[in-house]
Amino acid sequence: MAEVAITFCVPCRYQAKAIHDADAILKEFGTRLAGVCLVPGHHGVYDVAVDGDVIFSLDEAVRFPETGELIEKIRERVAGP
Repeated sequence: MAEVAITFCVPCRYQAKAIHDADAILKEFGTRLAGVCLVPGHHGVYDVAVDGDVIFSLDEAVRFPETGELIEKIRERVAGP
């Protein structure tokens, strides 16, 4: 099972977005994931990774992810054959 990690900037106050996304991910996937963890960071970070592979980076996209976009990207990673 996959694990999702959301790394967010604490000084930038991105925690609310991270909690919102984590809640939506848990509602969508539930026990099909090994876990969803929130990782406090700094320097404007907002990265979402599945099993260590970054599927969204605020730094690269220059925008925040839509929650539905994250769910679709995670679905692609956890979908069975």
